[in-house]
Amino acid sequence: MNSPAESFQLLGTLVFVSVSAVVGVRLVRLSGRSGARPELYLGLGILGTAVFGYGFQIASVIARGDAFAPDPSRMAVALTFFGKLLHDAGVTMILAFVLVVFRPGDRRAQVAFAVLCAMLWSGMIGLGPTGGYRDLLIKNPWWWLEYAVIWTYPLWPAFESFRYWGMMRRRRKLGMADPLTTNRFFLWGLASLGTFLAVAVTSFPMLLEREAMLALETASRVTTAAIGLCTVAIYALAFFPPAPYRRFLARADAPPAGEAQAV
Repeated sequence: MNSPAESFQLLGTLVFVSVSAVVGVRLVRLSGRSGARPELYLGLGILGTAVFGYGFQIASVIARGDAFAPDPSRMAVALTFFGKLLHDAGVTMILAFVLVVFRPGDRRAQVAFAVLCAMLWSGMIGLGPTGGYRDLLIKNPWWWLEYAVIWTYPLWPAFESFRYWGMMRRRRKLGMADPLTTNRFFLWGLASLGTFLAVAVTSFPMLLEREAMLALETASRVTTAAIGLCTVAIYALAFFPPAPYRRFLARADAPPAGEAQAV
């Protein structure tokens, strides 16, 4: 019988992947109707990282039975490869989303995007011939190169989202921005921080020795599941806000009664 922690982790993972799939598909479909690139890039990014990439990597761990298994099956190795491929493709799409939404035409941002993608894909490809798909904790230079991007990429959309949120709040005071759009940048920033925290909590045990890693495994997975649920809920709220939330933002943005009468 599963422990309460294991049951929560399983339920949290299923809900996280399912809601991520719904949000990702809805964003891609929205981009198909509007022709907008931001929704397409973010939708593919969520599907690549949170649904297919994460899903394949979980399947890989299950197929191995133990992350330290010395001789994993071909199926487990293949699942690891496709999990990394799809996850890193999703990371690339999220970085493209940042570039298009926040830094269009910015040469420095384009260079940063190119450098991050080069590091990410060089690391991922370099792991193949060096045994990185067989050994999940190989920690060779290619592994560090890939994970240097995976660990840090959410900080870029978080920074840009909060920066734009501050700008939109100033515009809102001048009546030049609506409360829903202003709040959306804040939610994007929160969701990006959630992704960063989830990656950090998942990755930290990988830096430890086997015994310490196993001791933290359950706590790490439960915490990651909780953060993941919050993150995907924030994304859903940002792009598909329900009517009660819209009304809440409108009320919060309305001037006090006395001030409205004075105007």
